[in-house]
Amino acid sequence: MFTRIVLFLLVVGLVYLNYTNPKIEDHHAFLLAELQQSYPVSEEMQEQIWREVDYSNFMVCSFMRTKDIGSTMISFGFLKKVKMIDDKWVNKIKTKLQRQAESY
Repeated sequence: MFTRIVLFLLVVGLVYLNYTNPKIEDHHAFLLAELQQSYPVSEEMQEQIWREVDYSNFMVCSFMRTKDIGSTMISFGFLKKVKMIDDKWVNKIKTKLQRQAESY
């Protein structure tokens, strides 16, 4: 009887964590909000940024990371919250946006 209760609670906990795991849209919205603090991000630039990053879903948590060879994690998601891990990536993209804005 005790084993069934523990197993049931474990399954319920995993289902809850999977349900509250942030989706790719949550990561995109969070990263876009971080980027738009300095400059507006055009649709074309957004598409380019999303092509350079990868979303990983591990049922109970999720990550956004760069696709390059030395890939680094950008953001971490758990329980419907997304946290920034790599501020350097954000600064690099902001610099890229600034150069793009100056070229216009």
